[in-house]
Amino acid sequence: MVDLFEEVISNWLFSKGYFVINNLKVGVNEIDLLVAKITKGIIAQRIHIEVQCSSNPIGYIGGSSNAKRRSKEEIEKGVVEYINKKFLSNKIKGTVELFLGKNYDKWLICGRLKDEFTVKAFEKHKIEVKRIWDILEEYKTMFKDKKGYFGTAQGNRYNQLLLLSQK
Repeated sequence: MVDLFEEVISNWLFSKGYFVINNLKVGVNEIDLLVAKITKGIIAQRIHIEVQCSSNPIGYIGGSSNAKRRSKEEIEKGVVEYINKKFLSNKIKGTVELFLGKNYDKWLICGRLKDEFTVKAFEKHKIEVKRIWDILEEYKTMFKDKKGYFGTAQGNRYNQLLLLSQK
């Protein structure tokens, strides 16, 4: 099944000139997005992106599925477990390096979080955190800047969806 958030993010990146690989299977796991920006014939930016979007988070990212209140130390521990599984496991890291080389950025794109300390925990481990609402706002700005044309048919459809959400 296709994840709508991953599709929106993928198209946002594609519209900005990135080459995008979606949902790369690695054994029983999956890499959400691998992206590269080519500028003047060289790869200028490489990124491994994981997506965790929710509008009403019940639990925390990483760790057990128990939704009870966590301390900052428990949040940090869960984030480390998530990073180890999604970014640093030998199979994931080896596959990412096969496509992007050894030097690449790591992003987490997320929505609302059970606790905002989670952002600091990811950033502490050199994972850049981007929020889905910022991407959607940029999407709208990009559309306006192009005078009603987004650059891709799918981008135009996403923009129509955003416009419909405004009544």
